[in-house]
Amino acid sequence: MTYLRPSMHHHLTVALSVFAVLGACNGKNKDAPSESARKSADIEIEPMAKPAKDERKPTGTPRPQSKLAVTVDGKPVEMATALAWKHWDGMVKLTASSVPVGCDEVTGDMRWLHDGEVTFDLDLAYGLQPDGSLKPEQRYIYFEGMTLQKTAPVTATGDGTPGQPTTVDVELETTSAKGKKLTVKGTIDALGCAAKPRKDAPALPPEQPAKITIAGKTFPVRFAKFSKSGDVPSVKLFTGAESCETAAFATPSEVTVDLTWFPSGKGQVSQVDLGGSLVSRAADQTFDKKKLVVKPPPTGAGEIELAGDIEVAGYPLKLEGKVTVTECAK
Repeated sequence: MTYLRPSMHHHLTVALSVFAVLGACNGKNKDAPSESARKSADIEIEPMAKPAKDERKPTGTPRPQSKLAVTVDGKPVEMATALAWKHWDGMVKLTASSVPVGCDEVTGDMRWLHDGEVTFDLDLAYGLQPDGSLKPEQRYIYFEGMTLQKTAPVTATGDGTPGQPTTVDVELETTSAKGKKLTVKGTIDALGCAAKPRKDAPALPPEQPAKITIAGKTFPVRFAKFSKSGDVPSVKLFTGAESCETAAFATPSEVTVDLTWFPSGKGQVSQVDLGGSLVSRAADQTFDKKKLVVKPPPTGAGEIELAGDIEVAGYPLKLEGKVTVTECAK
């Protein structure tokens, strides 16, 4: 049966996870998602040829996870190996399996599950802290057709470098699409894999003449999006490959800044939301509004100028320069 990796978080996670569940739940369905389903996910996935039975043997070398206790519905399962690699979305992906799978099997978007195999994935990120340091965080957990988003600090070493160990201390519970309960406790000791760079990833948009400096690290603004909810306008600043059109494998922003104007704010920014792959989402309405100036206050597409030196959710944040704001078609 086919197995669709839960690597396409952000705009593709929900749609493609559903496809993975459908494929895994129906042993007779060995094709890729239907044409209409592919279009709804805004991605083309080629059918995966079924290998000959004698070619479906695990390709990896056993790496027994002696410090990891795993149970499924209360029954212990020995993990035969664990692998890690740097993913296109900036995270480090780890997979643990009850069979010795190889790097060539797991680093793509899809793979075959071996008979009786028990496997789960965990996404590791190094989150930016207010003091400028980077600390490991657990972000996503995947088990048998179900993705759980759970950001939490963890103890970890390594970053998926090929041939090197990446370790993560975990204690988690999650449930599969079929209702199976997975419990994991202990240390994942994963060997790093070399993952091929994506050739189908869209290019980053050009840098605009504006910068975001957060916790001492500076990022160029590449896209600015205007939106309005009722009479409340907002502008979101992106540092990645996002645009009005959803694109598969677009490099996500490491940092985003969402500026919102309430009618009572008299033209001043009322709320600042931080996000991105480096920053756990945080909202703050207590910053010094006098130290953040955006002119003119946005009413739609156009150019605005940013000038701010504030603290948001404990993060020192500077905004400077001019950005061209886009209002996307609804």
